[in-house]
Amino acid sequence: MDIFEVRDVTTGYDKKVVIENFNMTIPKGQITSIVGPNGCGKTTLLHTLTRVLKIKYGAVLMDGKDIFAMNTKNVAKRLSLLPQMSNAPDGLTVRELIGYGRHPHKKPFEGLNQWDYENIDWAVDVTGIKAFTDRPVSELSGGQKQRVWLAMALAQNTDIILLDEPTTYLDMKFQMEILNLLKSLNETADKTIVMVLHDINHASRFSDHMIALKEGGIRKLGKPETVMTESVLKEVFEVDAVISECPFTSRPIITSYQLKG
Repeated sequence: MDIFEVRDVTTGYDKKVVIENFNMTIPKGQITSIVGPNGCGKTTLLHTLTRVLKIKYGAVLMDGKDIFAMNTKNVAKRLSLLPQMSNAPDGLTVRELIGYGRHPHKKPFEGLNQWDYENIDWAVDVTGIKAFTDRPVSELSGGQKQRVWLAMALAQNTDIILLDEPTTYLDMKFQMEILNLLKSLNETADKTIVMVLHDINHASRFSDHMIALKEGGIRKLGKPETVMTESVLKEVFEVDAVISECPFTSRPIITSYQLKG
């Protein structure tokens, strides 16, 4: 079953078209990674799925329903988004920011209840940020901020989580912890994960489904074994890559590469 269906979508920014006559489906209950070179339309596609970016033509369906015709609050109860760049208001503490993730579940002027606080505490715990929850967000490092924004998205407690470069600013250890967390949420809580990743080895290791974009179009999609091939990487990234098998997962990984000859 597919959670998203994109039908003949054309969209972009102002007069610039980024994706045109675009068709795609994303499977429900799986981890899908979107990969491709800079400027190929990865973030544009993610923003289209989340209604951040309006479409010029076509339709985007979530569970068979036109997402642009749905009530905004109902959409926010189904999906959460971790954007690539975010800014918090001055003076806002970490815990206060994470609490914003509960707003889609609240009526106007309704305060947080015990269930909200439990979701916030859980998000704080799994992202490992308990030590600085009372600090202003503005005082944190880039990596700490990234984990706080992820915690806010997780506190929203949605069936679908979309992430734009979730490992940005994180060191190797925290990259692996965040990706393992997303894998666990997918396997134990049946969360559908859709994420844009620059690290194609991470995409192969942690995804069930991959979509390779170039110049606003799909060049290849399917299981990592289908996308992580020398011919696909040459076409999409214009490199000659050496593909090996990951010793931890048996998934294909790039061990080295050079510019296409």
